[in-house]
Amino acid sequence: MAHRRTYSLLILCSIVAAGYGCGSKEPAVPVQPVAIAPKHSFVQNGSVTEMTIVPEDVALPDGPGKNEFQSYCGICHSLKYITSQPPFSRTTWEAEVHKMVEKYGAPVDTNVAKVIVDYLMVLNGK
Repeated sequence: MAHRRTYSLLILCSIVAAGYGCGSKEPAVPVQPVAIAPKHSFVQNGSVTEMTIVPEDVALPDGPGKNEFQSYCGICHSLKYITSQPPFSRTTWEAEVHKMVEKYGAPVDTNVAKVIVDYLMVLNGK
């Protein structure tokens, strides 16, 4: 009978410990990651607002076209946005770069566009 009580007590303690986090009196609260906003700076010069953008921490592989990719693509949008896309075919990346130039006015000439597409294939091509 004593073994049965000990066994029941152990089960009860295990259930309580699981619910309350191994000895703490409060239930365990999962820690949520916190997004930290970049420290961009703004300066008002008359009617013009100048913004200094803090570089992103994006791990990019070295290769031909990396500088062009960073310089031209990073003008308008986050490089993380591009690296979070699914792998695209060369045809899709060519269409995307062409769209950026034609529709959104990206200042990229034909030769630079080819270099950027080549780098996009290394970065995120299929």
